[in-house]
Amino acid sequence: MSEKIVIKNQYSMRISTVKKSNGHSILRAVAYINARKFSNFLTGKEHNFSKKSGVIETGFFMPHGIKTELSEEQFYNHIENNSHASTNIIAYSSIAALPPEISKEEQVKLVEEFCKKFTEIYGTSISFAVHEADNLIRKKAKLAEIEKYNLPVNDEELKLQTQNNHVHFVIPYCKIEALTEKDLTAKRKKKSHADTFKLGSQVKDFNPIKYGSEIKKDKPDLMNIEQNFLQFMREKFCVSINNSLEKNNRIERYTHKSYKNLGLQISATVHEGEMVKNRVANGKRMDVHEYNKQQKIKQKSESDYLNFINVPLPKELAYKILSGEKLAEKELFESLKLEKKTPLVQAKDLLTEIEKAGNLVDQVLSDQESTP
Repeated sequence: MSEKIVIKNQYSMRISTVKKSNGHSILRAVAYINARKFSNFLTGKEHNFSKKSGVIETGFFMPHGIKTELSEEQFYNHIENNSHASTNIIAYSSIAALPPEISKEEQVKLVEEFCKKFTEIYGTSISFAVHEADNLIRKKAKLAEIEKYNLPVNDEELKLQTQNNHVHFVIPYCKIEALTEKDLTAKRKKKSHADTFKLGSQVKDFNPIKYGSEIKKDKPDLMNIEQNFLQFMREKFCVSINNSLEKNNRIERYTHKSYKNLGLQISATVHEGEMVKNRVANGKRMDVHEYNKQQKIKQKSESDYLNFINVPLPKELAYKILSGEKLAEKELFESLKLEKKTPLVQAKDLLTEIEKAGNLVDQVLSDQESTP
């Protein structure tokens, strides 16, 4: 195995909420990522994305080995139509970039392994869909045109974009629990009960900051990654990516940390949403995109970027940076550095030391004179 590691800076994951107050629907979210047609059995409203292309693989996982005869459409109908009236956030939706260094099959395997871990830790279900790169046909056509006519364009980033598959996740707001014997023998079936499972309480880890009596009853540890959903998703999925790369004997490693948290002095970019990317692709000028272009130009002249990012590094040094040891060393060094004093302050300090030395000499001479 290679003794070199390349730290990549293309890791991306974002998470959004599916809110009833905004007119969102968990059925719509799942229908979109699966490119399928789902209907709300209660209202009759249809969500038809069956003409959408580019879906590589889809999957659905239940926690703790719970099995159900319900289809995915029936399952999410049950959640949408039987969630508590006070529940506003009905689900979480996430999208993450997949490493282009591994095959589609390995990408799917990576996602499935992550989903299994997630359901066991959080006790809820999760749906995923692996998609091809956005606007893949258009990007491939542009790349072919560049190669055909040998156009003077830097197509390295475009090539990467054509390989940039990504995964969508949809996660219900509540725990999914198996029906107990008491539930099965109850005279009156609750609306939260399905064939083999029931909708449990809200997954508190999704929203670790509680108020009032809930703080006293179940105070969360915000430093615990498993009680901070956003941190969990970003860090654990990045760990899964790196584990997959290592299994496939790849030298690339991704990080969810910012340049600052890695201890590197590199100009940072800001997030560009899909709206910005689509408008830029259509030829419109966007301030965020222009700012990022300037930041990327700056990066190419910064020593930390040139020396540590996207270049082969000794394994020990690379893991030192990724683990944050370099940042810790830097902070320690900064704390030990003496403050630079002005010439006036230095002169005053020198006079003070001379005065102390003079007093010491006088005391020694006085002691000698008093000695018989």
